[in-house]
Amino acid sequence: MIILIRIDYEGDDLKNDLEKLNEIQAKIEKATGGKIEGPYLPQQSTVLLIFHVDRYERLNEAGRLWYAEMARLKLPFVPDTYEIAVTPKEFFG
Repeated sequence: MIILIRIDYEGDDLKNDLEKLNEIQAKIEKATGGKIEGPYLPQQSTVLLIFHVDRYERLNEAGRLWYAEMARLKLPFVPDTYEIAVTPKEFFG
């Protein structure tokens, strides 16, 4: 399953804050498993992250860690939307 997460940025130093975001993503990837791609700079939002996970619950686990780290480091990233994409096998079982 793939989870596409779009995030907006409300700060002044995107380049340095993206480096901090990468560190957070590495922690989340290590703690929850799966694989995280990005950040990408898409057209519809500031940042796009792609999570490859084996269970939907990984989204909740990663989200709790993400919000805690954003608050701790006071980073100006704000979640916009997310989208779940599954294969037909994952959908139908």
